[in-house]
Amino acid sequence: MSDHRWSPIARLLPAVGLLLLAGCAAQPATGDAPAVPGARLPGTPGSFQSPRSPEPTAGAPAGPTVTTAGLAVTAGGYWLDSVTEQPTGAVRSLDYLFRVLAPDGSAVTTFRGGPDTARAYAVRSDLTGFRRVVPAGLGEGVWSAPLGELDPGRWRIYLSFAPSTSRQPAGRSGRLLLGRSLQVPGAWETSPLDPPSDTASVDGFTVHLSGSPVAGRPVVLRLSVDAPPGSSPTVPLDGAPAQLTAVHPGDLALVPFTPLPGRGTAFRGTFPEAGDWRLFVQFRTERRNGDHTAALTVTVRP
Repeated sequence: MSDHRWSPIARLLPAVGLLLLAGCAAQPATGDAPAVPGARLPGTPGSFQSPRSPEPTAGAPAGPTVTTAGLAVTAGGYWLDSVTEQPTGAVRSLDYLFRVLAPDGSAVTTFRGGPDTARAYAVRSDLTGFRRVVPAGLGEGVWSAPLGELDPGRWRIYLSFAPSTSRQPAGRSGRLLLGRSLQVPGAWETSPLDPPSDTASVDGFTVHLSGSPVAGRPVVLRLSVDAPPGSSPTVPLDGAPAQLTAVHPGDLALVPFTPLPGRGTAFRGTFPEAGDWRLFVQFRTERRNGDHTAALTVTVRP
């Protein structure tokens, strides 16, 4: 015998299911959604819609934590939000637009130490392309990273910054490194990684590296640059003789090394794991368009 008393509830079940599905779809994704370069979206910067950063998991520390990998789009409750459109052709000059969302969902408009303390990086998946630039604020929490021309292929964008002290709980002062992927359209092929070497050449300059990289503990690497005859002298870049960035092949984990003041061209950093790493050395000369980037592969011992 059928029980007609339950039929009204049964008729409501499909509607309840649709509501539950809609609620799940409204939740932000916590993974690294693909980001693509392009121009600013239509409308004013304040009209951009983006996912809120996820709530911290139970037992996780609140506020920023130190990270040097850049393999996640979110860390410490902060979220790297891409503000871009899919390009229709070759990327001749890319100003990558983004926002940083704070744990409360608001857009970050300044960084600890001032707006020029953040750094944006772009790395091609086969490590044949590298950019490191200072983002510029466009207002209302929108930032622009002038990456220039990017070859077709898979790239990863990183942002290194320190949240302003007004947003940090007591005892938290570390820099965050967020990252997300992007695809530059066009035909492309991967290139094999250069074999390990302690020298590299670029634009007639020869860069020499010395040091004993060991995984899991701080190491000091030293650089020297031999200039070709008639070249202009080098000048400081971001307050240091040069800048050094390490990237791990495959997963593209990124480690910005810190220049050591008063120690010549020396840098301190920690390689998270052993194996081959690609080092990008940036230095500047007095001439116009005097920025140079040398790349070499090193083997990090266990």
